[in-house]
Amino acid sequence: MGTRNLNLGDYNIAFVLLAGGQSARYQGNKLLSTHPVSSLPLIEHSVRTLIKARETYLTAPSASASRAVSTRACNQSTLPVQNQVTVVTGKWHSSIDAQLSQLPVNLVCNTAWKEGMASSIREGVKHVLSISSQAALKDKTISEGTLKPDCQKEADWPTHVLFSLADLPCLVESDVLRLIEASQKNPNNIVCSQWHISREKPGVANNSGARLTVPAIFPKDMFNELLSLRGDVGAKPVINKYLKAGRVTMVPTPNAQFDIDTPQDWSRISRLFSLPSHNLPQSKKPKDA
Repeated sequence: MGTRNLNLGDYNIAFVLLAGGQSARYQGNKLLSTHPVSSLPLIEHSVRTLIKARETYLTAPSASASRAVSTRACNQSTLPVQNQVTVVTGKWHSSIDAQLSQLPVNLVCNTAWKEGMASSIREGVKHVLSISSQAALKDKTISEGTLKPDCQKEADWPTHVLFSLADLPCLVESDVLRLIEASQKNPNNIVCSQWHISREKPGVANNSGARLTVPAIFPKDMFNELLSLRGDVGAKPVINKYLKAGRVTMVPTPNAQFDIDTPQDWSRISRLFSLPSHNLPQSKKPKDA
């Protein structure tokens, strides 16, 4: 599918949070561990960060009039499903479902979670496409992992999909909004987070290397490639391919480097929270979204 210039009013982004990992190194469900700032389970903290970013994006002056009016007219519990954050779960689906039952999210269980992150990415893309139009629901090629070009034209697909991970405790709303702003300015590019390995990152010999990671935003003409991913490699092959083609926009996002793999990681994260220069959410519990 060829690229084209996109009018800002046509820009339509879907939000997908990947929460399908098995937390093997954590030896338990790390997504239910308590965030030291919000005092929420990590999964809820991460979901609320995306919900808040989505609200700000949808009600911003740059959003299309129809989406902005639709969002203002609906309370959170009645938002159209295509405007809700999609959360892709896996091994811990039941406990995550219980934790997020009161939030406006689309919960999708990836039954192939043992394959790795690629399976969750595929499930996320398929879901946001299926809820975007009845044509997508009827098209068998989506469930088989590909899209027909003619069906792409007929259906009201999102123009972009943002992927983030549920175990990034330092990520804040402004990080996500900067990525969206860059994507609106460069709609034909992948927009990804760029960071340099911090001295706080243990066990890393080279602290100078730059990394391109999620959160990242992918335009519509790359959806088929996301649907073709296999294994536990995530979206790196797609990012690397288009980096060579000059179609990757990098947004400095230091907060994206910190994830939770083991219980000990929370001690490292807590030290970061005490730094006054670090951009963190307020310590009070957020209001209901």
